[in-house]
Parts: sequence; structure tokens; C-alpha cells
Amino acid sequence: MLVHSVLSRSAANGPGERAVVWFQGCDLRCPGCWNQPTHAFDSRRARSVKEVGDWIRSCRGVEGVTFSGGEPFQQAPDLYLLCEYIKSKQPGLSIGVFTGYTLHELVHERWHWRRADTDCWVKGSATLFEQIKQFLDFAVFGRFRRTMACSDKPLCGSRNQEVVFFSDRYSEQDLEPQSYEVHIDAQGLMAVTGFPPQHV
Repeated sequence: MLVHSVLSRSAANGPGERAVVWFQGCDLRCPGCWNQPTHAFDSRRARSVKEVGDWIRSCRGVEGVTFSGGEPFQQAPDLYLLCEYIKSKQPGLSIGVFTGYTLHELVHERWHWRRADTDCWVKGSATLFEQIKQFLDFAVFGRFRRTMACSDKPLCGSRNQEVVFFSDRYSEQDLEPQSYEVHIDAQGLMAVTGFPPQHV
């Protein structure tokens, strides 16, 4: 699987304190996307499902993991295997995902994913989506629309996006107002995550 970056603890990417994994690769390329460096499918960022899964399990003090991107569903088979691995090893961890696809597109097979071995695109299936969905506690659906950008809708960058809950673990009451975080690592590299104001 292709991974852009990871963060061991965040409170701006879903309910509670969460690990975050940003997938590398997205051909939706929404105008105004905050995370354009994640768009290219860069094979130099390949990591095994087990490696990523074990890293998630090593994160202390988190109640779950959020997958973002990039576009997680454009690596759907690996997303499924990663969710399965996490739940088999640590079933108490919650799982959330940000996707540019709408729920309607995923259910009605109007999406695709990219094969890592041939770089060919494969039509997404409702069955594969359902297999992934069984592991999800919540998801944020929909492309970012710059003309509909908002700052008052939890976990949504634009008004067309929607948060859907797939388990009874979370509800609307668990969502905090939009926020952002600035992280500086040991090498002095800065990363901004969440929903920063336009000027950041």
C-alpha cells in the first residue's frame, strides 16, 4: 500500500484521540484540496499492510485510527486488509475514513481503485465497499467543493460533505467543532492537520 504520512496522535481527525494514516494517491484532485502532495501514486511510498497495521497498534493512548489521503478507496483491497488486520489484533480500536467519494457512488459502483502491480484501474464493487464498511465506525463522504467551503460543520471542509456513522460507538454529539493542529517532529519538520483557516 502507498502511504503519504502518519501521525501517532491527533484530536482533529475524528472523535477522541486518534492515530492517522494518510494514503498516497488520488485522481479526484479536488480544486483547492488542502493536501495536494498526496495526489500522485508514488511507488516509493510503498509499505506493507502488516507494517502499517503494527505501527497503528503501537500508538499509545488512542481510541482509534482515521484513514485519509489521498483517497483511501483508490487502494480499496489494501484498505480492506488493513482494517481486517487491525480488528483481528485489536478489536477495540475504532476506525474512521475520509473519502472524496459519496456514499451513493461507493454503493452504486461509481468508483475505482488502482492495482499496485500493474497500475491499472479496476471498477469498484459494492461487495468490496460492504466488506470495508463492516469495519468502519464512521466515514466522511464527498469531494471538497471550494465554493461550498465551511468552517462550522464538524469534520467537513465543505457543506456538501457528510458524516455517516456505521456503528453505535459514536454519534453527532461526539463530534467536536472544526479544529487544527500543528505538529513539529524531532527534525523540526512541521505538519498541519485538521481544518486550518485559509491563511495558515
